[in-house]
Amino acid sequence: MFQISKVLPYPADFLKSIVADVESYPQFLPWVKAVVVYPKNQEFFESELTIGYGPLERTYRSEVFIYDDAVEAKAVSDSIFKFLETRWQFTTYEDNRCLINLTIDFLLQSSLLQLTVGKLLDEAANKMIAAFEHQAAKLWQNQ
Repeated sequence: MFQISKVLPYPADFLKSIVADVESYPQFLPWVKAVVVYPKNQEFFESELTIGYGPLERTYRSEVFIYDDAVEAKAVSDSIFKFLETRWQFTTYEDNRCLINLTIDFLLQSSLLQLTVGKLLDEAANKMIAAFEHQAAKLWQNQ
């Protein structure tokens, strides 16, 4: 399991909207190659994400739950994941700032791949936070 927390200078609802906008991930997350979102409402939707690194590409399906203070994605068990759960928690701070807490927990079908990916998880999660932070800065500036 991986967990990171960070205070960002944006309102919680603004950051939550970026995380919930899964359709936009290919624009700013380098390893997300394509996204398909199925009928969406304010609290739940399903999506298929194609992720890739170099010549390797995999597509998996997630159920995405949107709460008042969090966005949670759970991959449907498949040939890649036994489980994958990502949770973004948003806590409002003073001066229109927000504490984000990102938790990623996963287990791959392949124990060999689990060992390899597990070692890269810290780096990948930090890059993911940086990509979301960069996207937030870009969108905030354009408001």
